[in-house]
Amino acid sequence: MTRPHPTEIPYLLAFFPSLRTASDRTLSIYFKIRSEAYDGKFYDMELKRVVEQHMHKLSEEDRRVVDREIPRVKAQLAVVRPVACPSMAAFADEPKGLLRLIRLPEETEDRLEVDPPLLAPLELMLRKYPPSLIVVVDKEQAQTFASILDEMIPQHHIDGATVKHIRSGGNKNPSLQRKEENRVKSNMAAVVRLVDREVSAVSYKRLYVAGPDEAVAELERLLPPSLKKIIAGRLSASLDLGVGELGVHLRAQLATSPAD
Repeated sequence: MTRPHPTEIPYLLAFFPSLRTASDRTLSIYFKIRSEAYDGKFYDMELKRVVEQHMHKLSEEDRRVVDREIPRVKAQLAVVRPVACPSMAAFADEPKGLLRLIRLPEETEDRLEVDPPLLAPLELMLRKYPPSLIVVVDKEQAQTFASILDEMIPQHHIDGATVKHIRSGGNKNPSLQRKEENRVKSNMAAVVRLVDREVSAVSYKRLYVAGPDEAVAELERLLPPSLKKIIAGRLSASLDLGVGELGVHLRAQLATSPAD
């Protein structure tokens, strides 16, 4: 088995920690994803095709692992119901409690091994698609996500001080307005500290920001130069959405962004 370059593996293990539990009897399988709506029969045929393609190189013991793990992969596909990603990698090792499906940002060669997890193809993709940090803000709160390969993984949430809405025009109380503006600055400063910690910990190469223009503008103004220079763009998102729905919304937008 070709061993991947070590520099990218910490990303994989940090965001997919269950891979740390894998044994040397883990099923790794890479396969294509149906571009239309989920169809279980498609995956019955697709996984059967990949297994048959690699059956000649499997020992009897390997085949028993495949027979045990493929139904688990199919069952998880029925839960995840993947769409809008070209390929997927699955890692399954029932004795270790491991079952992890990972969406991939581009089509890859079909692979199947019973061995330690086959991470080399993921490492190669990470060189082309480095992990990105996404921060969604409004004046009072923020939510960060890690985008790695074609997965969107929620990271941290911040709730700041409540900011009262100040209507434009008409009579304003300057003291109240300054107070609310200072709360926004304080809230965004806390978000900047969070982003700085996350980028330092993971060495993200790209940063995306999303949210109402006023909050995003204040966040960008407060970012240090080291973070400003990795801003890759703005996304459209609202914290009114739940975390799961928000992640789906962000992933769909990033799917249309070209790789660096």
